Amino acid sequence: MSARSPEPILVIGDALVDEIGAARVVGGAALNVAVGLARLGLPARLVAMVGDDDAGRLVREHCAAHGVELLATSAPRGTAVATAVREGDTMRYDFNAAGTTRFVDLSGLEHALETAPLVVVSCLALEREAQLAPLLALPGSRERLLLDPNARPAYLREPGARERFAAGLDALAARALLVKVSDEDTELVYGEDADRTAARWLDAGACAVAVTRGPEGASIATRGERVRAAVPQLPAPVVDTIGAGDSVLASLTASVVAGDHEGGWAGPLERAMAVAAATTRTAGGLLQLPRDAG
Repeated sequence: MSARSPEPILVIGDALVDEIGAARVVGGAALNVAVGLARLGLPARLVAMVGDDDAGRLVREHCAAHGVELLATSAPRGTAVATAVREGDTMRYDFNAAGTTRFVDLSGLEHALETAPLVVVSCLALEREAQLAPLLALPGSRERLLLDPNARPAYLREPGARERFAAGLDALAARALLVKVSDEDTELVYGEDADRTAARWLDAGACAVAVTRGPEGASIATRGERVRAAVPQLPAPVVDTIGAGDSVLASLTASVVAGDHEGGWAGPLERAMAVAAATTRTAGGLLQLPRDAG
């Protein structure tokens, strides 16, 4: 694909508002990726379930402020909201009905799916056949589809949901140019180490699989290559890890747009780790560039 295509990258997935005490913060994995792409200088279009409510207003304002075009799909229960609840030293997020019954309606968006230079999927209800079907039919997916499951326990509590999500993820991963997955994702969904999951997906047809392991860094494997990258040390302290994985996906997507991955994934992965490290030096999920991290 052209590195200077005028068509925006299509990002499909979640957009929500986090309620942390009295603060309301716009987030969602797909939204973070779309905003991250815009901050990297790439046109991005976000397809997400956003309602005509106060939370939806915040999402719309956030997208507009960062130059992301929002295609809001039907939201019969409003915009997803996640309320943070402290449990000891950790935070648990409880989702409203819009969050737990998430569905991004892609009907009527066939032209956008067909013409986008890249389609990036992050945090979708892959356990639902109606959500999965348009993506399985995506033409040229091994040249255009990038996927991050972003599996969350709160979304997979119904009987059989985890098993259906696993089957849907396997089917879509086998058709992807790149799957980005965390070790926590594969433990939750499959109960197995991420390297084993990556090997299965590559055997099934995935072109490349990136595995992130938090502070231990990341790797990317193809059928002929395996590269690793550490998280670089920066002078500024880590503030939080919100959006770190999303910044990795945005950076790797930018490398695909530029064609940098065609000579191997080592350089793109090192850049993605540098972006992730910078992102953890500020509060919230907004992608940061290494030169801005201090």
